[in-house]
Amino acid sequence: MRKETSHFWFGNFKTENEYFNFVGESEDYYLDDDDDDEKYISEFAKSQGKYFLDHDFMESGFAVEEISFEEKFKIYSYSSQWIKIAKERLENLNYDLSQINTVVFITKELIKNPVSIDNLLYIGEIEYEI
Repeated sequence: MRKETSHFWFGNFKTENEYFNFVGESEDYYLDDDDDDEKYISEFAKSQGKYFLDHDFMESGFAVEEISFEEKFKIYSYSSQWIKIAKERLENLNYDLSQINTVVFITKELIKNPVSIDNLLYIGEIEYEI
């Protein structure tokens, strides 16, 4: 099997709309303008210093249910391989797992210098089989 390495962020957004406005593709990104090089495809991309991120290599989600960390994020690709590692890293950082409602992960090669931002904590790279 092949292996994939992705960058992972976990955090908290107040509302699902706030989450979508941050990670979703901007509606005007693809409009024909002379200044396309100055547009960011999403606020998430902007936070990572990238004008464009191929969302085909990114997965993210928002969950507000009062369920365990594992239950919130088990629906995502290859979660059985990365969820335990992610949880341990967050616990080691004393992050309150009950406050987490968002995950973002993206293929390592797309972002050279990933950073944490206000409501998303970067926990590093995790490798898994695909």
